[in-house]
This record gives sequence, structure tokens and C-alpha cells, in this order.
Amino acid sequence: MSFDISALFCQILLILCITASSSIFADDITVITADRIKSNDDKSSSDVRVIDSEEIKNNLSKTLPELLSKESDLSVVSSGPNGSNSSLFLRGTDSSHTLVIIDGIMMNDPSNPNRQFDIGRLSLNNIERIEILKGSQGLAYGSNAIGGVLVITTKKAVSKQLSGESFLDYGTFNTVNAGTNFQRKYDLLNISAGADYMNTSGFSAANKKDNAYAEKDGARRASLSLGINKDLSEDYIMDLNLRYSHNVADVDKGGGPGNDDPNDRQKEEEIYSKMQLTKNWSGNAQTQFSYNRAKHHRLFEVQYDSAHPQNSNSLSVGEMNSLTANHTYYISDLLTQNLNVEFTHEKDQSGHYNRNFSGFLYHQYELPSSIFNFGIRLDHNISFNDHITYKGAAGYKINASLLKLSYSTGFRAPSLNQLYDPTFGNKDLLPETSNGLDISLENRWSDQVKTTSTLFYTKIKNRLSFHPNTFININMGTAEISGFEESTIINWTNLLDQTLSITLLKTRDLRQGKRLARRPDINLKNIFNLQVRDKHHLGYEFSLVGQRSDVDNLGNTVQMKSFLLSNLNYRYVLNNQYEYYFKIKNVFDTKYEEIFGFGTSGRAFTMGMQYTF
Repeated sequence: MSFDISALFCQILLILCITASSSIFADDITVITADRIKSNDDKSSSDVRVIDSEEIKNNLSKTLPELLSKESDLSVVSSGPNGSNSSLFLRGTDSSHTLVIIDGIMMNDPSNPNRQFDIGRLSLNNIERIEILKGSQGLAYGSNAIGGVLVITTKKAVSKQLSGESFLDYGTFNTVNAGTNFQRKYDLLNISAGADYMNTSGFSAANKKDNAYAEKDGARRASLSLGINKDLSEDYIMDLNLRYSHNVADVDKGGGPGNDDPNDRQKEEEIYSKMQLTKNWSGNAQTQFSYNRAKHHRLFEVQYDSAHPQNSNSLSVGEMNSLTANHTYYISDLLTQNLNVEFTHEKDQSGHYNRNFSGFLYHQYELPSSIFNFGIRLDHNISFNDHITYKGAAGYKINASLLKLSYSTGFRAPSLNQLYDPTFGNKDLLPETSNGLDISLENRWSDQVKTTSTLFYTKIKNRLSFHPNTFININMGTAEISGFEESTIINWTNLLDQTLSITLLKTRDLRQGKRLARRPDINLKNIFNLQVRDKHHLGYEFSLVGQRSDVDNLGNTVQMKSFLLSNLNYRYVLNNQYEYYFKIKNVFDTKYEEIFGFGTSGRAFTMGMQYTF
């Protein structure tokens, strides 16, 4: 599907004209933190989607890919069953262009070839909220944020009474998923902790249609999280966050014929930690000092058998340490200023390393009907010297409407693997750079109907890729991405609501004259939620994923067919503590592929229970 970008601009202008005479805009009291400055969502010029713990609980999502697959401007693709590698394409940008942060800790793996974070193994247990920043966030977050940032926050203790949640479910492919979390304030410490476990026999990662005797590829995951908070005095607060994850997954050689393998598997172990001291200055300023550390171990085992004579082990180790000082100064009721300096050191298993020193200054200026954000950032990196990033944004209320505009730049530094891999590395790589423009319009037509229309454009230069013949990493030309997103929330009655969102996308590799792989030209989500007598909750999700291109085993471009999916879920709320649920994924057992040659589950059932205390 293709569309005319000029027509989309005309549609935005038409909507502006219509809404200029509407009623007064209703205030939303959602506080967002992703801009590094706390503000209500109607006082932020950023395009942010906030998913809170109640929404996570009610739609029964247990993993991050399951939750994000409900968003039309996010494309989640997995190379196999639950627990397998999963990539995220935010508004058409590469999977390496989305930065993932949990409690201020950068999750992206510096030893990964693209320095990306594999979202396929992240449980939602003990997660309080997820803020999805859309568009380049290079000003506040530096490298890897060309497409956007996922800012994830874990639960915090709010009472001296013990509270928390537990869940247990079982489903198709002998999939067991269990987890628990609790929060409590003590006299000396405030504690939040969580633990979860998943085990599945899975299905073949290499599609069975091309591998008739393919064996199942299973996976196991266990993770722990701990948050400790202490008020040292009225002015000083100390925070400690720890997170551990252990994953084992069977993998195949790839997609397509002859790629099933019963022996290969990948083992991962990840440890994250953060210490932070916060100083509050008489209510008009706040300073935070933090030390973050992340370590990734990834072992890829290739074992011998008669059909697959290869036998090797490949170990990757990525470590990242960072020191950050962040100062927010509330100069007046109208002006807020944020100053941040950070030093980051990363290294891999071979001793190769990179250092980056950065600083940015960010301003937010509020008026009764408008808000303005602007700032500039400098990164000094030993691999590419200095790089400047900047952003300007504005939000303006027009009666019932909230118009947001932003122009931002971004970059992505080459990973250690891309620079120093002994076979495919290239020390002369330049960082990717981007320019992006977003225009969005929010309007509440009534108490029952709210719409959001967004037009976005991104241009990426010096794209990091590899030579098609030698596979050596190179900077490979320029890409353009343009798109339009429309989201509508309708409360038909007090018991029935609907969320309809659609994203139209056009991507282009200007050097090769081709579409960017794995980005659908249309992505539609239609979700209904029905409540009956407070106890029965029924949810239905309809998805349309449009055509997209991919690459086969020989490096040839192939076209992937569009597909329709339907998911159904039911919750029975027995009381304030106990809930029982049942889910059907792919109700009509549609045959489809997300990645060329890789399998998908078909119809799958899950049943379980949730306990809140």
C-alpha cells in the first residue's frame, strides 16, 4: 500500500479547521517523566503513550512483546516461540533505534551486533508503568534513540501494609508462566521485589511448512528484581535497584528449508544495578547522582550431529558502566531547566571498549495555553569525536484540541561488534545521524470520544549495515520514513469501550531504491472491552498487518503477505483479591509469518489466575 504524504498534511490541516470551534479540552492528569522533567501529559510537547499497571493487568499481558503488539505504530517480530529473539520497529525505524531503560538503567547490550535490547525475554512482573516516547530522543538519551525510547518503571512501596500480586497460568505448548511481586514500607527501608518463571516446549523456530520433520524449540526464563528506597532525611533520598535475568532458548539455523536443528541453543545471563542519591533543594530544585552498571553474558552453542557437522561455542560479554549527574531547576512557575552530564564506559569480551562523555541543557517554558521545549546536547566519543544533538518542540491548545510539533536530531554510534569484530568489523564507521519532524493533534470531542492524529517523518544518514558480498560492516546510504497514525478511543457505554488505531507507513532505502525490511505498510488494531455485572470482562482484539518485504536465506528480497489475527480474552473477577482468566491467541488459526521462514504458533490457549493482596 502506498499513500501521498501531501494528502496527509492536508488531512491534518482539515482536522485543525474542524476542531478550532470545539468545546474546552478536558485535562488529563497523567504525569510523565520520560522528558527528564515531570509534567502532566497535556503540558508535554512530546508524543508519549503511557501504559500503567492497571492496563497491563487488565489486558493480561505477561511479556513486553505481547503488550507492545497491541500498538499500531510498533511492529514486534519474533523468530520463534515465547522466549525467542524479538525485535521492535518503532514508527518504521530499525530495531537498533529504540532505547530501552528500566529504572534509569540502559538495557541495550553493547556486545550485541546492533547494540539493541532483545525485548522477547522481558517479563512485565513488578512493572508499574511504561512510557513510550515516539520520535528521536537523542537530546535526552543520546545514542540508540533515533526511533524512540521505552522508559519502564518498576513498582514502589507506598504503604507499611504489605501489598502485591501473584499469577500462575498454563497453556498450549506446555507453557507455564508464574510470578509474584510485593511492596512494603518499613521503618528503615522501603522495599519492592519480584520474581517470575516461564517454561515452554514451544514450536519449531524454522517454519514447519518448509521443514516437515522439524522439532520443537523450547525456552526457559527466570528473573528477579529488587528495589530499595530510603529517606535519609527530609532532603536526601537513596535508591538501589537490582535486576537479574537467566534465559535458555533452543534455536534453529534460520528460516526456510533445511534450517531446523535439534541441537543449537542460546544461553543468556543479565545483571543490572543502579545506585542513586537524590537531593531536594527547598522545593525549587532537585539534583540526582547515579551509578549504573549492566552486564550481559550470551553463549551460542552449535552442537554436532550427522545432519549438522558444525560444532562450536560463541561467547559474547557486554559490560556498561555509567556515572550521571542530573539537576532540575524550577526557575519559576513558567520556566524549568534541566542540566545533565554523563560518563559512560562500555567493553566486550575481547577487551575492546568505548567511552562517551555527554552533557545537555534542556528548557521547558509554560504559558496558559502553550508550552515550549528546546535544548542542545554534546557527545564526545573516542570512536567519532564530537557530535551535537538538538531538539525544539511546542504544544498549543486550540479550544478542544492540543497541537504538538517537534523537530529533533539523533544519532546512533557503531557498536563494539561493528567496529572490532575480527572478521566483519570496520574501525572507520561513522555514526548514523537523523532528522525528524512530528506533528500531532489530540482532540476530545465529548466525554465519550477522544482522537489523536499524528504525522511523522524521519531521515537517517550513514545507515549502519553490511556489504552484501563480504558482510563487512559499512555505512550504507540514506533512508526516509514517513507515516500517519490515527487513534480513536470511544466509550460507547459505561460497560463497553473501543480503541481503534491505524498506522500507514512508507519507508525507503534511497541507495537501493527498496522498502526497509519487516515494516508493514499498514498496521491496524481494533480492541473492544466489555464488562458485565462487574465480574465478567471480555476483550476482543482484531489486527491487520499489511504487506512488507524481507530477505531470504540467499539474501534475496521477498515480499511477505498481509495477515489478519483475532485474539480473545475473558476475566472473571471473583472479588478484590482473586481473578481467573482465559485467553485465545489467533482464534481462527491463521497461517502467517512475521519473519521469512520462521514459524508462528497458530491457535493457542492459556488459562490462569491472578491474586492481589
